[in-house]
Amino acid sequence: MGVEGAAIATVLSQFLGLLCNVAYLFRFKTVSLKKSSFSLDMRMVGRMAGLGFASCFNNLTSTVVAMISNNLLTKYGALSVYGSDIPITTFGLCMKVSMIAFSVGIGVASGSQPIIGFNYGAQKYDRVKKTFLLSAGVCSLITLVAWIVFQCFPLQLIRIFGTESSLYEEFAVQCFHVYLMLTFLNGLQMVTGVFFQAIGQPVKAAVAALSKQLLFYIPAMLICSRFWALTGVLAAGPVADVMAFVLCAALCFRELKKMGLMQSKN
Repeated sequence: MGVEGAAIATVLSQFLGLLCNVAYLFRFKTVSLKKSSFSLDMRMVGRMAGLGFASCFNNLTSTVVAMISNNLLTKYGALSVYGSDIPITTFGLCMKVSMIAFSVGIGVASGSQPIIGFNYGAQKYDRVKKTFLLSAGVCSLITLVAWIVFQCFPLQLIRIFGTESSLYEEFAVQCFHVYLMLTFLNGLQMVTGVFFQAIGQPVKAAVAALSKQLLFYIPAMLICSRFWALTGVLAAGPVADVMAFVLCAALCFRELKKMGLMQSKN
């Protein structure tokens, strides 16, 4: 059925996923659901919305980033030997391939959230620190391995999706080498947003989650592209990676130091 079949499959998968989630709602072993469970407590709703704001706004920001990057790639691509189509296609491919690896790291970070939240509530700050450092270390290892693969085997990754023209492959390799130049720094950012969500600090969670794309990447794209055209759009990636890493490291160091003082008082 071609593209239409892919669209139908997408909708069906979402519907089946919904049914699975609804089925699990009534299979909890430790939580019993009653009619009163579905009534809204606005104070609780407000608190949940505050903690989920970072994730929600992060998704919205990704859309804005895609719009701006596509426009810049089209504009400067048309002025280059690659044309307007190759940069958009290859950059999208680069993003999708990198997200496969990053999704593993995000899964590790999300898995640490209930452990951090439970121990923070129990005032076991040494366990919070240990869990955070462990998850940050694992995520950093994942992004380091991904970085090695991206830098050493970009052409092999590209050809998994088919063989194209030499210009297509040339710019695709450039995307991997430049845009993903410092992806090994992303492990800390993955954990930082989840960490602050788990300990009930939505503002810091939002800052950590949005720092790379909203605070750094979009301005870097607009500025760097003016000086280096297509290469500038790609170079904005590592610029944002460095700045987001420094910000997240500062936020985490300050919070862990504060927990150390609280632990010593207990």
